[in-house]
Amino acid sequence: MEMYTLSFALFTLHAFTNAQLLPKEAYATVPQLISSAGYPVNKYRVTTEDGYIIQMYRIPAGRRTARRSDNAKGKRPVLLMHGLMGSSDNFIIMGPNKSLGYMLADAGYDVWLGNMRGTVHSAHQNLTRRDAKFWDFSFDEHGKYDLPAIIDKVLSVTKLDKLFYIGHSMGSTSFFVMMSEKPEYNEKIVAFIALSPAVYVGTIKPIVQLLLRDLNLTNRMRAQGIYSSEIVKNQWQSIATTCMGRKIDENMCARFVALLVGENDAEVDLSMLPVIIARVQPASLQQYEHYGKIVESGVFTAWENGFNGTIRPYNLSNVKVPVEIIYGENDQLVHKTQVLRLAEELKAIGVLEDVRAACSCPKWNHLDFVVAKNVGKLLNKPLVKDVNRLYNKYGS
Repeated sequence: MEMYTLSFALFTLHAFTNAQLLPKEAYATVPQLISSAGYPVNKYRVTTEDGYIIQMYRIPAGRRTARRSDNAKGKRPVLLMHGLMGSSDNFIIMGPNKSLGYMLADAGYDVWLGNMRGTVHSAHQNLTRRDAKFWDFSFDEHGKYDLPAIIDKVLSVTKLDKLFYIGHSMGSTSFFVMMSEKPEYNEKIVAFIALSPAVYVGTIKPIVQLLLRDLNLTNRMRAQGIYSSEIVKNQWQSIATTCMGRKIDENMCARFVALLVGENDAEVDLSMLPVIIARVQPASLQQYEHYGKIVESGVFTAWENGFNGTIRPYNLSNVKVPVEIIYGENDQLVHKTQVLRLAEELKAIGVLEDVRAACSCPKWNHLDFVVAKNVGKLLNKPLVKDVNRLYNKYGS
C-alpha cells in the first residue's frame, strides 16, 4: 500500500511540475480565446432566482466584419449550451472554421455562449464552492432556473422576443426540463437543435448500477466531504500532461475517452487533447445521480425526492417549438436507439422537424460533436445551414 501511495505521489508530482508544458489555450479565459482568434467578445452576468451568478459570453460579429463593426443590432441571436463537465469553452475550443460559435458568428449570427451553475464560470450570492449546499443541484435546476435566466438576459439585451437554441447532451436535457416545468418559454424560442440529447440513456445501465448501487460511490464520496467532481485546476492540467506527445494507440487519455464515449481515432486531434482535458469542468454528484435515476427507471423523470425517490416524468408534451435532433452513429453514451425513442415521442406531439445522423462518419461519438478534428467540415458547416433554414421558416 505504501509503495502504491509513493508511486502515485511521484506521478502526481511529475505531472504537476510539467503542467506548464501545456499549450497556452489550456490556461486562457474564454474572452482571451475569442479575442486571440480575431473576434469581438462581450461579457454578461446573470443572477438566477435561487442566487447563482452565471457568466455568459457573446460573439456579436464574425472575423470579417469585426473590424468594421462589432454591433449585433439586427442580427439573429443563437444561444449555445454545453453538456455535463463542459462549458462555453466547448463551442470555441477547436478554433475558427471548426467550432460552432465562430462559424455561426462568421455566418452573421449574434452568438451567445451560456454556462450552467457549477462550472468555473459560476458563483453564488451567499455560498462558496466549498459549501455542500452550493452543489445541491442537478439539471433540474438548470432547466428551472439557469436557462430561463440566461434566455431572459439575451432577450433583454437584444430587445428581441425570441432566440434560437442549440444544446449538446445535458444542454438538451436542460432544455426539455425547462419546457416541461416552464412551458411559457416556448414563446421565447424560434426552434431547437438537439445535439446528442441526453434524455434516454438506458444503454449504460450496467455502469450506473455498479457505481451507484453496488459500490454506493456517490454516498461514500459525500461521507468524505466530497460533493462534486471538482478538481483543482492545476490537477486537471497535471493530468492533461500525461496526454501529450504520444501516438493514438499509446495515449492513455485517448483510450479512456474512447472507452466511455465510443472509439473514433481518426477524429482525435492529439495536439488538442491535453487542452480539452485541462479545461474539463466540475459537476455535482447529484447531476450524475439524476442521470442514474433516469437510466434505472427508463423514464425521463424529475429529481423528485432524490435518486430513490418518486418517479415523476417530465412532460414532453409541453414542448411546442420545432425540434431537430442530431445523433452520432457510434455514440456510446447517448445511443442512437435512445435518441430515436425521443424522436418518436416528439413526432407524436407534432414538433419533430427532423432527426438525422451528425455526418457520414460511422464512428461519430458523443464528444465528436464539439472536439472532433474535422467537426467544422463534417458537422458544423451543414449545421449552420440548418439554423438558417429553420430561422427563415419559423423566425419572425
